[in-house]
Amino acid sequence: MMMKLLEVRARIRALYQKFELYINPVVKFVIALIVFQVINSSLGSDPRFLRFPVVLLLSLVCAFLPSSVMVFLAGVVSLVHIYYVSPMLVILAALIFLVLYLFFIRFTPGLGYVLLAVPILHVLGIPYVVPILMGLFSTPIAILPTSCGVIIYYLFRIIREAAARQVNLAIEDILQLYTDVIDSLFANQLMFMTIAVFAVVILAVYLIRKLKFDYVFEAAIALGSVLNIIAFLIVDLRLDISNQIGTMILGTVGSAVIVYLIYLFRQILDYSAAENVQFEDDNYYYFVKAVPKVDVTVPQFHVKRIGGQEAGEQDEELYEEDYTEDEAYEDNGEYDPETEYEEEYPEDPEQR
Repeated sequence: MMMKLLEVRARIRALYQKFELYINPVVKFVIALIVFQVINSSLGSDPRFLRFPVVLLLSLVCAFLPSSVMVFLAGVVSLVHIYYVSPMLVILAALIFLVLYLFFIRFTPGLGYVLLAVPILHVLGIPYVVPILMGLFSTPIAILPTSCGVIIYYLFRIIREAAARQVNLAIEDILQLYTDVIDSLFANQLMFMTIAVFAVVILAVYLIRKLKFDYVFEAAIALGSVLNIIAFLIVDLRLDISNQIGTMILGTVGSAVIVYLIYLFRQILDYSAAENVQFEDDNYYYFVKAVPKVDVTVPQFHVKRIGGQEAGEQDEELYEEDYTEDEAYEDNGEYDPETEYEEEYPEDPEQR
């Protein structure tokens, strides 16, 4: 089973290396399409952006631009939907988005997919992929875009609920509406606890995978998943939302499987062939443990036709294969060192 998986991995990686220039835009297009479809399903109010040609055009634009542009366009589409429902709330939402966007661009401009992945995966029920994956392959700086993604997810929920309650507000009620949204956001204990748990999981997985023992990446995924389940169990019991425990456990297990598959396709280490190497220079003596990466060679199949040729043609082909350049040079009569030697020194004594 593992060999089959390794062969599939090798074929996919070879295909990606060969067509990387074309695969990257396609992947970004698919991600952008999912992002805009989720936004439309969550906040979809403006019928202009619910049309599939518009979503398709926005996804095509994001396919050839950096991830930060995708984040910006996703924010713009969200604000348009909020404006269609409540022109009063769009100002507050725009200010919050601007703060989060500038905060994100300043510190983690290359992790735009993290900011989008958290609310998207929240809708799919597997947001725990992000903290485990970021702790495994990134650094603790990934806590910033992960936290911003959590805030955006809960902000969407609060704004949607506030817009549903809004009915012909007077001018003096607008400030109260803004106050209610801000209070609801800062009073949301589940949001802050989710940010704290995600931050702890990222740090724990990062610190574990920095340790030096066999199967450290697998251990980091497993321990991060267990820590995530224990932490959210405490959160759910504290906030009395025990109806989400089963969904949380299943989502964590599914997230761990997804992260492990991503790890397999990125690298596999053969700890059975690990070597301890010692060497020195003028200043230090080094003790190094080298663990080789597992890679398989995809078998190449060549089809060779045997039938369909006469015996004379086969002999002619074999003769042509054995016919070297030196022999062709000799047959041209231009120069043959052996012939010249025989002419100067004949083997027959009488001729000499």
